[in-house]
Amino acid sequence: MTNLLEVENLTVKFPTRNGIFEAVRRISFSLGRERLGIVGESGSGKSMTGRAILRLIKKPGILEADRIALEGENLLDFSEKQMRSVRGHRISMIMQDPKFSLNPVMRIGDQICEAYRLHARSSRAEARKKTLTMLENVLIRDPERVFNAYPMKCLVAWGSVS
Repeated sequence: MTNLLEVENLTVKFPTRNGIFEAVRRISFSLGRERLGIVGESGSGKSMTGRAILRLIKKPGILEADRIALEGENLLDFSEKQMRSVRGHRISMIMQDPKFSLNPVMRIGDQICEAYRLHARSSRAEARKKTLTMLENVLIRDPERVFNAYPMKCLVAWGSVS
């Protein structure tokens, strides 16, 4: 069985006045169908690792890896157009601090549905059903309530996750 995600020797570098800064240094992992959480101190490279996997490192940043494979397909071989069809549809990243990632005047469910409908071209009803399923899959208690909540209220329900 093919792993969901394989990352081999991922490095992200940025040129600085003092030389090259390695934001992520030779990280490797493989992920089957389980869930993976990356935990670390602020500035340790968690978000940069996610951005690199999604191929969102822009110049002057330098992304190096032997392999970044999603279900056996090496994302390093994909064009930018192909990556746009992968991002949000087959792989996504949830930012570390939802209060800065979600619009505070729009319900959480509506925001997730909007992103899903953009990528999947689905109906509102289908997007709502899929969103509730996604919330259940990440073990959100009472997904219907969270769907209808606004981000600031939901932060209390989710607790502090770093």
